[in-house]
Amino acid sequence: MDRCCSTHQSPRPQRRLHGLQLPLNYQQVIGWFVFIATGSLNFFILIKIQRDTLRTINVVIFIVLYVLHVASHLAASLIDPSEEELRSLEVNNVPEFNRDVHAHVIENGRCHLCNINTSSTKTKHCSICNKCVDEFDHHCKWLNNCIGQRNYVAFIACVTTALLISTITGALCATDLALLLLSPKYLSIEAQNFMNCSSSDNSTLTVCNNSLPIITFLVLFWATASGIGCALLHLCCFHLYLTFLGVSTYEYVVRSDESRPSPYRNCTSVCVFCRCCRNISQNVYTARKNKDKTQVQENPDSGSVVGKLDASQSSSGIQNGETNVVNFINILLNSELGKAKKMFMYDKNKVHPHEENSGS
Repeated sequence: MDRCCSTHQSPRPQRRLHGLQLPLNYQQVIGWFVFIATGSLNFFILIKIQRDTLRTINVVIFIVLYVLHVASHLAASLIDPSEEELRSLEVNNVPEFNRDVHAHVIENGRCHLCNINTSSTKTKHCSICNKCVDEFDHHCKWLNNCIGQRNYVAFIACVTTALLISTITGALCATDLALLLLSPKYLSIEAQNFMNCSSSDNSTLTVCNNSLPIITFLVLFWATASGIGCALLHLCCFHLYLTFLGVSTYEYVVRSDESRPSPYRNCTSVCVFCRCCRNISQNVYTARKNKDKTQVQENPDSGSVVGKLDASQSSSGIQNGETNVVNFINILLNSELGKAKKMFMYDKNKVHPHEENSGS
């Protein structure tokens, strides 16, 4: 099973050419399942509830959006965003990076793993796909592929079409639910027959004896579509913001991490952190020194007065050290609890991203 799908993908021995190469990512498979499930519910249930005129319009809109989404999804997954020079080379095993030899993967415009000259400073080496990506934006787990210059437009189109699909689905669910509760006669004949709706003499629907299943379906489907739509809207707004700033997702995360203020920014020149560290080191050093001195100067015949004095000093130093350790731990815990939760997990000391810090 791990050969097919994986939750945590380690660097591949060879570079990834597209997002359909094994192993797939579990998020990628989940995305396919959600897409097929929601599409089936839209075409076989939700559209069936609409009246004839609205049904035709919704069928056309959904067909166009689903075709565009599938096309953009495949394009973003299958297009290789790696450097042009790298795409012209044969696919060989990529050596492991040794930091004892080189400090960074890319130095002076040359990648030591791909063995190519990069085209720009925005080229990054993705450790998951194990390749240099031109104008690297991020590694998308939902597509199982890197997003770079070549497939960024396809990625945005994929997200936008998915947002439109979820928005229209949620709007239809809310509209049908309102019509069902207020005026069921505006629903389709199939829906009325299923709910066993009865009409009075003036042809106005009054009672639907079997409306609970459809109400439950509409509420659950609306909640699902709204949740997916909110996540996609947040992603679209985030990339619009990045476009306004003129930076990529990777650059934004790295800059945010570097500009994050220190938890000890409000300390004075002799801050609590430094003072605590200094006291701990001094007390530990004093305790060890006194202990060694006690062992050397202790004289069993003379009652070891010097040893007892040094032992008492050592005990006092250890107690002070333990107190400072407790204060130091409390400071660290308070500072960590005040930090904002990280949206991505990047190691800023590395120039290539890891999967645990990516997202789409």
